[in-house]
Amino acid sequence: MKHAKFRGIQAVRAQSGDVASHIQSLTGDIRAFKERHQSEVKELRDVVDEHAGKIAALNMNGTGAQTSHRLSPSAAADFTQYLRAGKMGDSLIAPQAAMQSGNPSDGGASIPKQISDTILNQLVELSPMRQLASVERATTSDFTKVIGLRGASSGWAAETDPRTLTDTPKMGTVAPTMGEVFAYVESTSWVLEDSQFDLAAWLSENVSDEFATREGSAFFAGDGTSKPTGFLAKPQSPDDDVTRPFGTVQTVEAKAAAAIESDDLVNLMGALRTPYRQRADDVAWIMNRATASAIRSLRDTTGRYLWNDGLAAGTPPTLLGFRVMESEDMPGVAAGQVSIAFGNWRAGYLIVDRTDMRVLRDPFTKPGWTKFYFHKRVGGDVADSNAIKLLIHPAA
Repeated sequence: MKHAKFRGIQAVRAQSGDVASHIQSLTGDIRAFKERHQSEVKELRDVVDEHAGKIAALNMNGTGAQTSHRLSPSAAADFTQYLRAGKMGDSLIAPQAAMQSGNPSDGGASIPKQISDTILNQLVELSPMRQLASVERATTSDFTKVIGLRGASSGWAAETDPRTLTDTPKMGTVAPTMGEVFAYVESTSWVLEDSQFDLAAWLSENVSDEFATREGSAFFAGDGTSKPTGFLAKPQSPDDDVTRPFGTVQTVEAKAAAAIESDDLVNLMGALRTPYRQRADDVAWIMNRATASAIRSLRDTTGRYLWNDGLAAGTPPTLLGFRVMESEDMPGVAAGQVSIAFGNWRAGYLIVDRTDMRVLRDPFTKPGWTKFYFHKRVGGDVADSNAIKLLIHPAA
């Protein structure tokens, strides 16, 4: 028991010695500051005394004057450094532990970093073709669509007149070209396990948008090699529907190589025969954003704008009575280039889905990593080439 008390007394003495040493160091630093700026401190004290006297006089008779005095820049810098960091000149006062968020060791590590529980994805421009064209599902990659080409003929006869043979209707077939759009990515197993987000779902969402963008581009300009055949890639001719071969899309030439006039739009619309224009919900203009901006200012002969914005939110604008769909997959206004497509897209273009988007998840072939293979089989081609018309600009 005596030994324990002795050790306790020694600990108290040691702590007292530390405190005394710290106080002695602090006193020495203050003394050093006073010695370095003794004259200024004395002058400041005199000013304070003077102000105290004037305040007292002001309380006595209601009059007085006010002056001000500041430390020299050197003295102010030393004093500021002393207050902030415990330093004065080259001397260092014993550091004092202070909790602060900026230093991990002084408590900053205990402050959690908040991460939003949602991921904001940038928006992508998706093709309007899926909402315009016909979409069918195929059970095999050998898919063929039969197109009735009309062509039946008839005649008139009296009761006893002879009847001559008439023409029978013709048929055509369309076999949409198909391909597989895919994405093959990998991730460490740790990031999938430790992330606060469902990264697999986020990845699937982004790949789905990418597939929609890629297939949309193919519906416009795909060359048919392991992918859909786009309507811009089909053979083109200025001939009308009677003389133009099946599968060839009609073009209407604009008046200018680098501009669009109101007559161009009227002529393009007129090239689509009346039966195709009767179902207005299936008919639409397709152009890119820059072309749409150029057309907004066009007027008819009475001064009315050809372009009308939708009155309700989300309603597409109309041009000459038919809705306008924007797509950056359409070329712009330039010499020798197609800038606008107009047609009955339900009749004109066929999209064939062989499979929906699927994903194969592989955590086995590369330990510590997970591979994702996303894939989808889709095809597309022009069905009725009479239903689509293209505005093409003359060569410069």
